[in-house]
Amino acid sequence: MPRISVQKLIGGGYGNGWYTNCRARYRVFAGARNTKKSVDIMGFEPILKILSNPYRNVLFARQNDVDNGSSTFPNIIQRMEELGVLGEFQIRSAPRSIVYRPTGQEILFKGFNNPTSQTSLKARRGVFTDVYFEESSELRSYEDFRKVDGSIRLGVGEAERYGLSEADLQLTLCMNPWNKSHWIYDVFFKGRLEDDPEEMERRSFIDTYDPGFSLGFGRGLYLHKANYRINEFRSPDYDANMAILREKAPEIYLVEGLGCWGNSAEGTYPEFTDDLIIPRQEANSIPLACVCVGIDFGIGNGEGSPLRGKEQAKAIGSATTMQLVGLASDFSSIVCLDEWFWTNQGPIKKTGPQIQAEMVGKLKEWRDSAHAGAFGLGGVACYVDSADSGGFRQGLELEARRRGLMSAAFLPSTKIPIQSRVDFSRLLMAYGEFKVSEACPNLIREMRNARRGEDGRVRADWDDHATNACEYAWAPFRERIRRWRAFKSH
Repeated sequence: MPRISVQKLIGGGYGNGWYTNCRARYRVFAGARNTKKSVDIMGFEPILKILSNPYRNVLFARQNDVDNGSSTFPNIIQRMEELGVLGEFQIRSAPRSIVYRPTGQEILFKGFNNPTSQTSLKARRGVFTDVYFEESSELRSYEDFRKVDGSIRLGVGEAERYGLSEADLQLTLCMNPWNKSHWIYDVFFKGRLEDDPEEMERRSFIDTYDPGFSLGFGRGLYLHKANYRINEFRSPDYDANMAILREKAPEIYLVEGLGCWGNSAEGTYPEFTDDLIIPRQEANSIPLACVCVGIDFGIGNGEGSPLRGKEQAKAIGSATTMQLVGLASDFSSIVCLDEWFWTNQGPIKKTGPQIQAEMVGKLKEWRDSAHAGAFGLGGVACYVDSADSGGFRQGLELEARRRGLMSAAFLPSTKIPIQSRVDFSRLLMAYGEFKVSEACPNLIREMRNARRGEDGRVRADWDDHATNACEYAWAPFRERIRRWRAFKSH
């Protein structure tokens, strides 16, 4: 087997924080898009840690375990292939784990949405020495993080038995710094490594080390912030694209280009201006490649999970909406064409069957409208709030069949994180490629009024039904939108 140069694979920029050079218990890598952190820190490094000591074991954690399947798990496998060691590992998909054949060491993948499952980790050989938190800006609870933090420790006699020390135990967080109100900023960055856009324009990264930092379980904090220039493997046209982004959308550039903290403004969509709102006739005259319908019942959190307790009680019957959204024939612009919106919070109430009947009537109107050709073979694709257990959606489908709308398909909506949906919408808005017809007054109102949540979320989970429905509609054809090809989903 030919010798492989790890240095050539990882490039530069992360040497100060690399595990052989940094013994801090906590390391936080907050960078812009395309900064290699997923490849270098979340990919090559944990594999090399496993190979460096026969008693080390690694845990990968995300807010939701399902996200490991499309991110951390395939990333590790790909890095193993590049290192030429994949054959030395056994890959298990249910549950997700990777085992080093010679020793039985493990790399586990779990969801942070159940942190108690991570507090009683027992390795078959050695101990769990490392936790890697991918997309750690998703981690909503500092208390849950602390539970996992407390589980990474050496028992009596384990240090001597395994040739390890407390300095070998590390918790590593990687993130795009979308939101300065997140607890990660307050706990780790505040007063230690603040944003300096001018400095970040001059350098590819800035970092700092605090050896005395402690949360009670170990010492040392290493912080690293990087911009896109740290990636010497970036495509030749990436710099030109960043220059355009800096001119068109300076707030987005600060986050996606320089790695500065985002969401400094209260508004979720600062790029949504009156120039993006167009007359109904103009919207209807835009040639379209395809159209879809998004439907939100107001019973979920916008990402496919039902609301619970008080949140659910507040939401039930609050609003039901459909949004008709098209993709321009040049595959560059999203066009929000029309909407149907009803709220039961006013003095007049409607029953479920009444609402379903009106919705089907509107769907038939859209099917027979000027946009009929863009539906494709006369079909109407409706992407419905996947938090619905089947009751309302099933009733809507039965009503459509009863009314002769046989071509309508009612499908579960996207579960793409709201952060990614907001980021992509803002990018299109900045380039003038997100058009909204005046026929969508509720969507316009929601986008103008959208604010970040008190819990740090990019968009507060209230008065966002039309917005969610709009996103459900354009998500199915996102792969055909030109800018999606270079967009890194959160």
